[in-house]
Amino acid sequence: MKKVMLMSLFLLLIFTSLAPNETLSESHVVVYFKETTCEVCAAFQGYMDGVGEGYDVSMDYVKKMEDQGITVIIYDIMENPVVPEYNYVDADGNEVEVTALDVFAAFNTSYGRTISTVPVVFAGDQYFDGLENLRQAIDNGTIYEKSASPLIEVNVEKGQAYQELTGFFGFLLVLGAGLLDGFNPCAIALLLLFISLLGFSDNKKRLILVSFVYISALFLSYFLIGAFLLEVLQKFSAELAVIGTIINWFVLFLVFFLFLFNMYDFIQARNERYGKIKNQLPKWIQRYNKKIVQSFTSLINGDQNKGLFGVLILTFTLGILLSITELVCTGQIYFGILYGIHTMQSAYAYILLLFYNLMFVLPLIVIAVVSVRLKSTFSVSNWVREHLPTIKLLNALLFFIIFLYFFNRLFHIL
Repeated sequence: MKKVMLMSLFLLLIFTSLAPNETLSESHVVVYFKETTCEVCAAFQGYMDGVGEGYDVSMDYVKKMEDQGITVIIYDIMENPVVPEYNYVDADGNEVEVTALDVFAAFNTSYGRTISTVPVVFAGDQYFDGLENLRQAIDNGTIYEKSASPLIEVNVEKGQAYQELTGFFGFLLVLGAGLLDGFNPCAIALLLLFISLLGFSDNKKRLILVSFVYISALFLSYFLIGAFLLEVLQKFSAELAVIGTIINWFVLFLVFFLFLFNMYDFIQARNERYGKIKNQLPKWIQRYNKKIVQSFTSLINGDQNKGLFGVLILTFTLGILLSITELVCTGQIYFGILYGIHTMQSAYAYILLLFYNLMFVLPLIVIAVVSVRLKSTFSVSNWVREHLPTIKLLNALLFFIIFLYFFNRLFHIL
């Protein structure tokens, strides 16, 4: 009997001695943020030859953390549209859904992290980023030790990701891109052709109104085309994520090619070799646009009984038609911006789209007013030609900035 009691006591001691360690291992928790198309993230998880290829289990550092007894909570800032555990109820009693990007921004803020790159692991009161730093911290047990301490409390708010410096910089970048696109010689040339063919009457208000309707048609067309493309990109974001690396590489090479293209045009414009400028509408589209403008302005000027309303309807229709052909020339920056913002929160992406198009038409409005007031399009055309090298250089710099954005999106080193 005594032997049985001693054996039971011995087993009880063993069990109680193991229990604290088991509880301790369960308390080791880290939060890991990644992105689907991030090649550094792929390497961190053992994919040595790119995203989803060449898996080596011995180099999977997420698995190494789990093998050490750490619970790894993983958030993909590109693929997790909603993170239910961080949803909250607002003052009106409505549940507010937040995204992984919002949670990521909240962690960066709480931990005093000034950059927004992945991969990053938050453990205890510290964060670890950079591929080699992460590997070293896991191998030497630093993350394991830190993960025993509780994580810093974070306060997540909807849309928080776009209140940071990166979001503000992105907003400024979109504004600048739209303004620069508005100075595109293709758009300006068509506007000036339209105004010159209208003829300069003494009724300046009528000319300004007609020009404003034309520009409004351009704005509406561009915004609706952009909204449609943005909707398509957002709807198929999951499918795009699967081939995201390929798409990012394609966009990377495309914008770099456009950077070189505009640098070439800058050199030619600076040397006043305007005939050698490549980045413009094809000649057949230019001839087609000119015929459309001449046909519409003949109708507007020829029929004196048409009245103002009929003139405005014809002008609006002209603006819609020309905006489609103009996209061949002006759409390069536009499509790059659309792809860059399609993974953002839907409402914010549309706000950026709206501001882009407002900035796009702003130079056209100014040019129309100046042309009508001066009763001449020659001075504006001359100004555009004189400043064409600057416009081309700014275009090149913008494409280089977009190139850096997608380069960082692939490698996360900036």
